[in-house]
Amino acid sequence: MSRPEKHLLLGTAGHVDHGKTTLVKALTGFDCDTHREEQQRGITIHLGFTHLDLPQGGTIGVVDVPGHADFVGTMVAGASGMDMVLLVVAADSGVMPQTFEHLQILQALGVKSGLIVMTRMDLAEPNLVEMAREEIREMVAGTFLAEAPMVAVSATTGAGLADLRQAIATLAEQVPERPLGSVFRMFIDRIFSVAGIGTVVTGSVLSGRMQVEDTAYLLPAELALRVRRLERFGKESTEVLPGDRAALNLVGLRYDQFARGMLLSDRVLRSTLMVDARLTLFGHAPALRLWTQATLLLGTYEAQARLHLLDHDQVTGGETVLVQIHLPKPCAVQQGDRFVIRSTSSDVTLGGGVIIDACPLHHRRRPEKLMRQLTAIAEGRLPQRIAAELAKACRAISAVVLADTLNVKVEELVAAAGQADERLVCFVAGGGVCLDTEAGMARIRELLLRRIQAWHKRNPLDPNGPTLASLLGTTGHVGDAAVEAEFKHVIGQLQAEGLVKPVGASWALSGHNVQIGPVLQRQIEAVGSYIRTCAWKTPLMSEMLDLARSTGMTEIELRRILRHLVGRGEVCFIDDNYVCTKVVEAARRTLLAALQNKPEGLTVADFRNLTNGNRKICLLLLGHFDDEGVTRRNGDLRLITPKGRAYLAQQ
Repeated sequence: MSRPEKHLLLGTAGHVDHGKTTLVKALTGFDCDTHREEQQRGITIHLGFTHLDLPQGGTIGVVDVPGHADFVGTMVAGASGMDMVLLVVAADSGVMPQTFEHLQILQALGVKSGLIVMTRMDLAEPNLVEMAREEIREMVAGTFLAEAPMVAVSATTGAGLADLRQAIATLAEQVPERPLGSVFRMFIDRIFSVAGIGTVVTGSVLSGRMQVEDTAYLLPAELALRVRRLERFGKESTEVLPGDRAALNLVGLRYDQFARGMLLSDRVLRSTLMVDARLTLFGHAPALRLWTQATLLLGTYEAQARLHLLDHDQVTGGETVLVQIHLPKPCAVQQGDRFVIRSTSSDVTLGGGVIIDACPLHHRRRPEKLMRQLTAIAEGRLPQRIAAELAKACRAISAVVLADTLNVKVEELVAAAGQADERLVCFVAGGGVCLDTEAGMARIRELLLRRIQAWHKRNPLDPNGPTLASLLGTTGHVGDAAVEAEFKHVIGQLQAEGLVKPVGASWALSGHNVQIGPVLQRQIEAVGSYIRTCAWKTPLMSEMLDLARSTGMTEIELRRILRHLVGRGEVCFIDDNYVCTKVVEAARRTLLAALQNKPEGLTVADFRNLTNGNRKICLLLLGHFDDEGVTRRNGDLRLITPKGRAYLAQQ
């Protein structure tokens, strides 16, 4: 007996006017041709949806697709969520062009289960029925329907419908449910407004779980929406799962914000303009060259794409190749998604394939190493997929982010990381797990040691070293929690090995010790004394260079001493000028005390009169205090800030 909670979607396929919609109506009692245009023309144009109650209990969703050649894109959108299919062939007509085309598309989209239904048995002579049977068996040979049961029915008389219902129930018992996955994804195939309810979208759930009051994201627009209500099989539900036909009432979505090809997710996923894929051309397809234009159909997404062949210069019908597909508009896809390509110059379906990298690097060349890597990823083993993502990123990645990208659970991902051919490292950071390759972590190790050593070389008089934040800033990954965690992890390892040591908030090499001899000490005192003597006048670099030459210093040595004095806190470095720290502190106190009593503000001239300093140093100091946040400029005036008042209170 089929379990009532099993979530499956049954679809139709076949040539136009072979009775797909009539068959669905006979099985379910619902006419899927609900649009006026469909009723007037007598053909299916849009996707139709209903549900079927199985004889032994349970319910499955049903999607009815158009069979006309003009609506192949719509057919692909409906077929992308199917778990099993009814391939419909009219007994009095036999196999027709779209019968074969739909079968090829189903094969390309990875549908693995189905039944063959011969309709209109009441209109066919026995000899036509036998001819149709032979044609069908010849057509499905070598496909997923090669051993599929064939059921003969007449939707008009009802003959064979009971047998078909039982065959569907038996098949539903055998077909496995889709893996849940960790990420909710659903391509939107319809959007409409309902009076008193608001905006409703429908689609077939590909993976994950969505519940009432959850937040859903419209991608690639990254628009956050609230799920007010859910329906499954036309009935209100608290959640929807993979294999469900779902209707979501969304708060925050206007009709004009939607474009065909968008999908819903329970989190923001990266969109892409490039994908790497494995493509198989159908036998009848013409040869494709290195760069070819084609129409790409993926879920409800449709666009004119450019195909860059990676492992061939040309591909002919029946062959399988690796390609990089360049898209004209963003698409939110994941590895494992299946697609179909059609000719841009004619209504011919050329082939189909599977995404093996949803956000690849741009492959300008085609080295053998790239081909081996893509081939390994295409095999679909999770350890290879993890290693490929890390190698592509060239940095650490949070296990949560990586699990979202690969649509697996974090626990499954961490367990698989230990099985990769390329050794991976997992480390805990902030309560979460991050991953990198051993080679990537070795690069970080070498980078840290090299840059700390370079710091000491530039600042030989400074007992400190660079802070971890400054080291991270040189990588361009500031704000990346996984990279920050990796830096902390590696610096901790280096400390445990005795290679580095903490000095205050900075890190120095363990062997770094500053030794200041008598000659150097006199030079330091001479430079410091000159800066203190300048007081409220800006120290001039030309005069300091003269002083350096008189004491046997080079310009490089002078600048090292200046950095040393700044590091010791005796001198402030402000806009390429060196000012005595005591002067800066005295000026700050004087200015803030005056502003406390004069809330309307002070001008530069007022400040100059308070300090008896020259205009240059007054401008430097005022700009410095603005940067500190203790004052705020308002036109020609300086005003005290709350931070400035707090400073005065502390003093």
